[in-house]
Amino acid sequence: MASLLDSEAQFRQRAKECRLSDAAFQDLTRLGLTSFGLLAYSFGQPGQNIADDSFNAWVRQDVNPTITLADSAALKRLLFEAHTLVMASLKEQVIAPDAAASKKVPATERESKMQHVRNSLTGLLIEGPLDPGHSLLDACAQMHFTNEIKYLAPERCVSRMHEVTHQKSPAKQVEIDSDRLIIKERNEIPDEAAHSALQVKESLERRGIGLVFADLVSYASYSKYLTTLFSHMHRDPPQGYARTTVSQIVSADKAVWAKLLEDGVRPRRDQAGALPLDTCLMKALESYMVSFTLLPMPQHKKPAASAASPKPKAAVKTPQFNKVAKGKGKSKGSNKGPRVPYQIIQAGGVGKTPDGSNICFKYNIEGCNDATDGASCKRGKHCCAKCFASHSLKDHS
Repeated sequence: MASLLDSEAQFRQRAKECRLSDAAFQDLTRLGLTSFGLLAYSFGQPGQNIADDSFNAWVRQDVNPTITLADSAALKRLLFEAHTLVMASLKEQVIAPDAAASKKVPATERESKMQHVRNSLTGLLIEGPLDPGHSLLDACAQMHFTNEIKYLAPERCVSRMHEVTHQKSPAKQVEIDSDRLIIKERNEIPDEAAHSALQVKESLERRGIGLVFADLVSYASYSKYLTTLFSHMHRDPPQGYARTTVSQIVSADKAVWAKLLEDGVRPRRDQAGALPLDTCLMKALESYMVSFTLLPMPQHKKPAASAASPKPKAAVKTPQFNKVAKGKGKSKGSNKGPRVPYQIIQAGGVGKTPDGSNICFKYNIEGCNDATDGASCKRGKHCCAKCFASHSLKDHS
């Protein structure tokens, strides 16, 4: 991925903002000066003053003899910014080399690259649930920058819609830069729910678009990998065995990327211009280590009830830590949980999860918008008070 110094789209946008005419920009393009990094070393040396006489002579001789004064001033401004960006980049590489790998993709570069991806994938509608979030695109770009395999879990492959609607308020953090303390804002984006087969498939498709955006894989190869992976859910299992579940699909996907990391695959294009992931993804999926995670599991059979003497179902006992006597509050010094509403007790629900976490009663009775399904708000966890799954008690079947 192109950085701020090497991005042609960012350079073109900045030239327009500096009011450089199209004719003058075409002169720079003809000379091959299409980025800040190239312009910085076309005249002078970064870190030194730009002499007016030498600059005017260079512009008249190499760029355009009939250049206007406005274009000459705009070009000088771009040259000064290019020198400044080069010096700042070199300083960052020396003082904090890891910070360069965690930088975000410039906005103009991201928009230009995503427009190119949309134009190339004409049969795919990249919007709504398939529109990858900016954090996902940045993670794929960092993988390209470091040239190292990194596993992106389905819940971390958020969509742009989820990123906008669930973004938390930025938190302040203090960082040490050389001999200074810098206060920066850190934006945290919660994970997106990926429990059902559709949610997992959409998450992995967004990850594939992000990898195509970072030029790490071709969409045809990734689509083949995804189709082969999910085809295991359609296989008829042997008698006494269950079908392949969604959790097995996620485990297999994680095992594939672990195999790629084990084999030392470098995701960037090789010297021949080929993408290693185009062939290594399917090769890792077909390995025996990944195949074990996709095998059908034995089906748990329920004991058949006797037809001659049917026994009544035993009443579901409420756990001891959730029982509350009628008409009595919590006793002094008691370690019992909060009062459980009558609607939840009547439906056989409890007030805490097996690990002792509180359950949000509002979420189970009338609905709560303070957190997503499976997450936690200030009242407790958003899960079913009866089976502890990621849905409310009113949706329990």
